[in-house]
Amino acid sequence: MLLFALSTQALADDAVTMEVVKNGQTGTVVPGLMLHVNQDASTLDVRIDCGGKSGTHAGPARGGEVIEFTFDLPVGQYSCKGSLAGDFADGTSGEMPLSFGVQVWPPMKIQVVPDSVDLKGRTAAVKLDRTASKVEVVAVGAHGVEAGKGTIITNASAGQAVAVNWSEPTVEPIKLRIRAYDEHSFWSDLNVSVWSYNIPHEDVVFATNSSNVDDPEVYKLDAALVEANKVYERYEGEVTVRLYVSGHTDTVGDGSMNQQLSAARALSIAKWFKAHGFKGEIWYCGMGESDLAVATGDGVDEVRNRRAVYILAGASPGGGYEQLK
Repeated sequence: MLLFALSTQALADDAVTMEVVKNGQTGTVVPGLMLHVNQDASTLDVRIDCGGKSGTHAGPARGGEVIEFTFDLPVGQYSCKGSLAGDFADGTSGEMPLSFGVQVWPPMKIQVVPDSVDLKGRTAAVKLDRTASKVEVVAVGAHGVEAGKGTIITNASAGQAVAVNWSEPTVEPIKLRIRAYDEHSFWSDLNVSVWSYNIPHEDVVFATNSSNVDDPEVYKLDAALVEANKVYERYEGEVTVRLYVSGHTDTVGDGSMNQQLSAARALSIAKWFKAHGFKGEIWYCGMGESDLAVATGDGVDEVRNRRAVYILAGASPGGGYEQLK
């Protein structure tokens, strides 16, 4: 904020003090000019043009009055020019040109660094698209109950990760509410779901090179569906509950074929859940050999790697997942 003043010819007390809000942010702060009239004026004439937005005031003004001009401008930098003149109650007068620049910033973007959220360690990392001055985080439990909070003062440059911590949670956190401030004290909010639940289950056994769920295996999905529906009903009012199904293989056979087979099996399981009444979004992905439960070399027949994982979570899907329509 820029401050300057108009003095009377008699160099008495400043007749008008002015504040310029030089930086604005779309949807948050509008640049502007505020005139603080410090003594009565029989005439106060103000003319200002800022990026094609103009404002005028002509007439008397009372001591203590505040005259404000705002410039609702799109993102960009603008030159503002005009004039101010006044005749005041003490018989003095003054005038001066007005010239200053303003800038309007776009809404600030906040990004949580992938895989940085550690609920046990009560920490996460965020990035801003411009210089950060402060980041606040509130861990939120069910029904909006505050679970913990923390603040970090920083001078991180745009794109630099800022680590934030929060206090020991009083209840299970299901969301993080993040507010970040830039160097101009503009802020943006980001709500991040951190809740997830890995559904315990028996793995469906598929026939060789098949993605069909055979009848003798259906009871395993029945049991998993009961658990999924129970958890869905508990959390549906708190987060957007999504079911993620990922298929995995061992390292026997061609890697490309394993990738295709794991995707087909994940899709079959996803379709089964949808057909049997799971109400939430369902996403599926084939992992092939890329995420082994047990590390092995190539060509190793390891049954623990031939599996599917069912996770309920509120977070948006990562790369590779497709939504079942």
